[in-house]
Amino acid sequence: METILLFLGSLFFTIIIGLPIGFCLGISGLILMISSGNLDSMIVARRIISGIDSFILMAIPFFMLSGEIMNRAGIVRDLIKVTDALVGRLKGGLGYVNILASMLFAGVTGSAVADTSALGILEIPMMTEAGYQKNYACALTSASSVMGPIIPPSIPMIIYGMIAGVSIAKLFLAGIIPGLLIAISLSVLNFYYAKKYNYPKGKKISIKNIIKLFIKAIPILVLPLIILGGILSGIFTPTEAASVAAFYAFIVAVFLYKMKMIDVYWSFIQAAKNTAIVMLICGSASIVTWLLTISMVPQSIANYVFELSSSKILILLGINIFLLVVGCVIDLVPALLILVPIMAPLAFKIGIDPIHFGAIVVCNLCLGLITPPVGTVLYVCSSIGKIKLFNLARAIVPMILSILVTLFIVTYCPKLIMFFPNLYR
Repeated sequence: METILLFLGSLFFTIIIGLPIGFCLGISGLILMISSGNLDSMIVARRIISGIDSFILMAIPFFMLSGEIMNRAGIVRDLIKVTDALVGRLKGGLGYVNILASMLFAGVTGSAVADTSALGILEIPMMTEAGYQKNYACALTSASSVMGPIIPPSIPMIIYGMIAGVSIAKLFLAGIIPGLLIAISLSVLNFYYAKKYNYPKGKKISIKNIIKLFIKAIPILVLPLIILGGILSGIFTPTEAASVAAFYAFIVAVFLYKMKMIDVYWSFIQAAKNTAIVMLICGSASIVTWLLTISMVPQSIANYVFELSSSKILILLGINIFLLVVGCVIDLVPALLILVPIMAPLAFKIGIDPIHFGAIVVCNLCLGLITPPVGTVLYVCSSIGKIKLFNLARAIVPMILSILVTLFIVTYCPKLIMFFPNLYR
């Protein structure tokens, strides 16, 4: 217990003083090494290298690159046009467009921040000009982006799969129903607000124009099918699928959307920067994970929890509450790297399927992206929408509550979540 308190104390102190999370984890790891008498520069170097020396993690830069290319190529506009053609005629249609566009874009990038950045620039002005409250437009854009890291391809699922040693393909499949449930819950909320504030319907689009929009968007709409279909059929691994996605995005952007080479260059630069951040976090977290493991922290926590209660329902409730609190103060990727090695053994010990547990953890920590004080997505959307963070945080509360209902279903309805993974052999 002293080990975990020392780690958490040093971690939160370094976070509070404003250090980047990768350095926070590294410093916390060094403090643990000093306190345990295991300080050795060679061990530090080996743990950092082993933390990022993974074939699975190579998928991350390729998925990031494909998202950056599509964003800079202007492909997002066509996705919004297609979704507008499908649901724009409904009352509060632009709200449904916002949600559906996030679902489609999630199938390309696997990132909530990329979703908010790319779609928010277009969606928020569209909604406010049509008469929607700006706070609502920004809140819905932020909340719908939570689907990004859940619907396949999902970067957090890749990281969880690497740590827990489970099938990435099954984890991708486990993210489908939670993503759909979030979309449904937000759509129900949008229906209520559309009635309450009399939000407008969109313009009618002729069948001929709808067909044209779909034909133009086909190259993008098939990309998620190529990724998931290729993995499930065994044609390529998740890492190979990511490289195929990046190459496919490049071909579509350059030859169909006439993307300039300077934009391709900056896409590579931005993807490299984002990858460097994730890999630094992975390397630093590897030190902490190793130290916590040799200190028998996971086993100690499991024994302590079982002393309190042996009920699976209560343990799952406790895990969810703990993850929700952690998600408010630690970003998604470092939280995964810190908590999964500690909590996964406890979950497996009480009979929770590791794939189901992955869905619970990722869905839970994704809520942290839209909850203060960390709330990365909130900061991005606040900047794009030019509204105060407090106003955005207040407007998003009903959406957080609706996603919590989804989280409850994900936690306590394992057969529903495992429907697609159980079909895959």
